[in-house]
Amino acid sequence: MHKDIKLIVYQIKRIGKDNLMLLLLVYPALLAAVGKLSIPFFRDAFIEDFDLMNHYPAILVFFIIANPYIYGALAAFTLLDEREENVLLAIRVTPLTLSHYLGTKVFFFSIVSILSGMFITWFLDLVTISFVESFVINTLIAMSAPFSMILINSFANNRVEGFALVKGTSLMIILPLTAFYVPEKWNLLLGCIPGYWPAMSINKLANPSFGFMPYWGYSLAGFLYILILIALCFRRFKRRIS
Repeated sequence: MHKDIKLIVYQIKRIGKDNLMLLLLVYPALLAAVGKLSIPFFRDAFIEDFDLMNHYPAILVFFIIANPYIYGALAAFTLLDEREENVLLAIRVTPLTLSHYLGTKVFFFSIVSILSGMFITWFLDLVTISFVESFVINTLIAMSAPFSMILINSFANNRVEGFALVKGTSLMIILPLTAFYVPEKWNLLLGCIPGYWPAMSINKLANPSFGFMPYWGYSLAGFLYILILIALCFRRFKRRIS
């Protein structure tokens, strides 16, 4: 346990050394503030044409999916830096395993993603959702952070390539929103998108008549799916650095 705490402190110190990392760290709070100010403004501005409130579930999904995506990029860049500095090679001559080391990184960024996601959900207050429901859904969404970290490091060799992949994978924020506007009989075809499952969990809470599963059914399926994706990416990542 003491060793794990020291590793988490090490992760925090690395973030503090980089101004870009510090900016990304506070970005979720800025994201929540922007949403809180802009959503009522745009609702009032367009109320004569359409009611933005009907789209609140999709808007909430955008904000809480963007949150771990930011932390995933942050985790990916710290791991890229450690690869360039041969930190991962140095780990091999210590009793610490690569899986254990990455596990502490995943734990740190996942916890931060969960807490900040629950804060955004509460702060925006767009969908009626209990504390437990918020915890379950934001825990699922937080898995996007380690997924992005491993995915980007499975293909990128440095920060330049990492930035390109971060831009390319930004579609993972937008694509789940399309599920709200696809006819229900075709909706499940979008299940290959990791963000689809938490998006549909929120859709079920906002519209109880939607779908054929309870919200936790969508969440459970999402957990199983993203764990499989993380495992596949991790196998590729281990082959690249071996």
